Amino acid sequence: MSRSGREEKKSCCTWPRIFCLVFGLALVSFLVWWFEPWKSGQTFSGIGNSGRGSTITLRPTASPTFAPTMMPRYQFMQCDADNTGQADCCNGLVGICDLRADEIMYATLHNGMATVEDGFFIGANHYYPLETALKAGFRGINLDICNCGGELVFCHGICSLAPRDVVGVMESVNQFLDENPTETIIFIYQVNDEVDREVDLNQFYDQLLLVDGLVDKMYVNENINTPWPTLRQLTELNKRIIMFHYNGPRCEANSATCPDGLHYYYHYASDNDWEHPDIASIQNRLDSCELKKNGQNKNVFVGLNNFVSPPSRESAKKLNAYSEVTDYVITCTELLETDINFLLVDFWSEGDLPQITQSLNTARAQRFDR
Repeated sequence: MSRSGREEKKSCCTWPRIFCLVFGLALVSFLVWWFEPWKSGQTFSGIGNSGRGSTITLRPTASPTFAPTMMPRYQFMQCDADNTGQADCCNGLVGICDLRADEIMYATLHNGMATVEDGFFIGANHYYPLETALKAGFRGINLDICNCGGELVFCHGICSLAPRDVVGVMESVNQFLDENPTETIIFIYQVNDEVDREVDLNQFYDQLLLVDGLVDKMYVNENINTPWPTLRQLTELNKRIIMFHYNGPRCEANSATCPDGLHYYYHYASDNDWEHPDIASIQNRLDSCELKKNGQNKNVFVGLNNFVSPPSRESAKKLNAYSEVTDYVITCTELLETDINFLLVDFWSEGDLPQITQSLNTARAQRFDR
């Protein structure tokens, strides 16, 4: 596919403002919610914040479109639970440790901070928080960085709409990695200068430094042409966090704007269109598999956006289903002649993405035969 050096600004943050401005829609949503039978609360068993198999009590929310559903029961961690440091277990699987970081697939959250349980009631992308998604097997996290009144937070479109504290989120991630020494996580940050003020990545890095041991786990790629390490190497070095960013500084013009470990995404990756109005537009594979022209488009990592705008849980049920995701990934792999690394989804608790990721990674290990 043809590529150019022109970077198209990637932004999915206009619709939250529209939701907030249309007060009547919010009022109707509230009235529908008020008369829905599930508003009184309910419980279920699943993978909760307190651990696998815990019982979670769901509190009523102000939006009926995000009614809770059973979270995936698939057991992502298939390593020996009593020997989490075993030599041949990486990202939940035995046999894939000798694959490079750019050779495997990562189940990835789109807008991982915008969840109902975190207070994001209007146009949320997920019901459950990213901490729970990590336990379910998601190893890619897309977050928006905003400068709200001089303070950097994870937000989506509006500073006052349920922002998440950077240090708090990264403390949770760091704890997860300490408890799971075989796992590697990739972050894809959208630098959102349009919300309030310009984002300074050095200020963001200073916040990461406040989390004890986090920056020590960040892998730094010193040369864009250097092959990425294997999962085994990342695990042995305890460099199990890889961070990318886009829409912010390009780094090559002024390296001081990009702290070590905050790699410019489009120097290493390509992705497809991020604005899909409906399921049919994603199912049109000739269009939805086409990669956008952003930066250098090295195609070392390839991402597919598998969600509609505005977010829809009903659409996610279809798009995140095993057969649908498998067809999307396999078809795009054939059309692009390259493997897919990131599949970004909304409402991660719908569908089978962690299970699909494991199946694809197992097949890749057999194909590379390392």
